[in-house]
Amino acid sequence: MSPSTQQADPYARAAAKFSLACKLASIESLLSWDAQTNMPKGGAWARGEQVGALAEIASDLTGTKEIGDLLDEAQAYANLLDASERANLDEMRRLWVHRAAVPKELLVERARVSQALQATWLDAKPNSDFASFAPGFKKMMAIHKEVAAAKGAALGLAPYDAMMDEQDPGLTTALIDPIFDDLAAELPGIMAAVRARQACWRAVIPFSGDFSVGRQTALSERLAVIVGHSPDNSRIDVAPHPFSMPHSPGDVRFTTRYDVDKFRYSVTATLHEAGHSMYELNLPRALAFAPAGFARGASAHESQSLMLEMMAGRSKEFLEFLAPLLHEYFGGDKACWTAANVLNYFRRVDDDYIRVEADEISYPLHVILRYRLERALLSGDLAVDDVPGAWNEMFRKLFGRTPPNHAKGCLQDIHWAAALFGYFPNYALGEALAAQLFERAKADDAAIVPALRKGDFKPYFSWVRPRIHEQASLKSFDDIVAGASGSKLSGAALKRHLRARYLDEEFD
Repeated sequence: MSPSTQQADPYARAAAKFSLACKLASIESLLSWDAQTNMPKGGAWARGEQVGALAEIASDLTGTKEIGDLLDEAQAYANLLDASERANLDEMRRLWVHRAAVPKELLVERARVSQALQATWLDAKPNSDFASFAPGFKKMMAIHKEVAAAKGAALGLAPYDAMMDEQDPGLTTALIDPIFDDLAAELPGIMAAVRARQACWRAVIPFSGDFSVGRQTALSERLAVIVGHSPDNSRIDVAPHPFSMPHSPGDVRFTTRYDVDKFRYSVTATLHEAGHSMYELNLPRALAFAPAGFARGASAHESQSLMLEMMAGRSKEFLEFLAPLLHEYFGGDKACWTAANVLNYFRRVDDDYIRVEADEISYPLHVILRYRLERALLSGDLAVDDVPGAWNEMFRKLFGRTPPNHAKGCLQDIHWAAALFGYFPNYALGEALAAQLFERAKADDAAIVPALRKGDFKPYFSWVRPRIHEQASLKSFDDIVAGASGSKLSGAALKRHLRARYLDEEFD
C-alpha cells in the first residue's frame, strides 16, 4: 500500500460504512413501498419493528463518536481525494451530524410510530376521522420536537430549519419565507384574473369512453415509456397517495391512482412520479450507494417531477400530443378528444381542496398552508387537537372556501404519518425551481417545446440530465441551481410562467 493510499484509508473506511448504510436505506425504501402497495394491514406492527431495526443498524454504522473521529481523520487527508470523494466526505459529515445528534432509541421509536401511524392514516382519511389519527400524531409530534431540538443544537439551527436540513440541506426559513410571502400575496390576484378570463371560455365538452382502471393503467404504462422509462427498470403500482421511491440503480418504482370519473388524475400523477423516477434513474451509477450519489434534496427532486407534470405536461404542445392518445386508449366520441377540448379541461383552475389535484396557480398555496401549520406545531403555538380548525381557517383565508371534511383537509396527505416533517416546503419551492429551470431550458434549446408536440422528451432530458440529474449531491443546492438556471432560487420565473400560460397564451 502506497503512503498516499495509507493516508487516504480513513476515507475509504468511512465510505464503506456509509455505503452499507445507504444499501440498508434502499432496503427500507423497498419495505415502505411494499407497506403502501401490497402489505396486509395486519403487518403494520411487524413492519414497524423491521424498519426500526434498520434505523438502529444505520445509527450504529454512521452515527457514533467513532465514525465522527474517523471522518475527522479522513478530513486531514482531504487534499489526497478527488472532487467527487471530497463531496462524498462532506455529505458523510452532514449525515453523521444528523444521526449523531439524535439518540438511537429515539430514531427507532420514530420509525415504529410512523409505521403504525401510516396504517392508522389509511383508515382515518377515507372516514375523515381525525380523532382516530390524533393520538398517534401526538406521539409523533413529541418525537419530532425532541429530534428537532437535538438536531438544532448540533447544527446551530432553529428547530424547523434543522428538520428541513435533513431533507433539503442548505434551505432555511430565511430563504423560504420571502418566496412564500411573495407568492401568497400575488397568486390569489393571478388566480382571480385567470378565473375572469376562463369564465369566457366555452364549456368543456363532456368526455366519453371507457375510463376503467384497466384502460387507465395501460395509458399510464404508455406514458411512462414515452417519458423514458422501460419495464426493465421501472414499475407502476397503485397507492392511496402517489409516491416514488428510490430502491437501487436500475430499479425505480412509483405509484399512481385511478378515478373512473376523473381520468386527469392518473395522467398528472403518472407524469409527476415518472419525473421523480427519471431523476433517480439518471443519477450517476459510479456513485451508487454513496451519500454524494443521492439526489440533491427534496426541492430539487420536486422540481423534476413538476417540470414534467406541469411545465412540460400541461404545455399546449404536449396536450396536442396527448389528445389523440387519450382517444386511442379510452375510445368514445372523437369530437370530445380535440386538442382544444383537452387543453380546456387540463388548464381549468379548480375549486377543489386537494394539493395533488390542484392547478398550477393554487398548488403553491396548498403548500404554504401546510408549511405555516408545521412551524406552529413544532413551536408549540398549535396543538394537534386544533389542527383541523386551524387548517380550515387558513384554507379559507388563502382560497376563500372551507374544506367539506378532513379527508379533503388536514388528512389529505400521508406526510405527517410518514414522519416527513419539514419536508413539505419543497413542493412549492420545487414548482418555483421547475419554472426557473424550464424557462432556461427553453432559452438554451429551442427544440425542447416543439418536440413535446410529438411526445418527444429527448431534447428536454438532454438539457436537464447533465445539469441536475448527473450532479447528484456533488455540489450544494445553490450551486446546482445557479449553474443550471443562471440565478439563485426565487419565485419570479414561476410568476412569469403562470401569467404567460394562463393570461397571455391564446386559446382557440
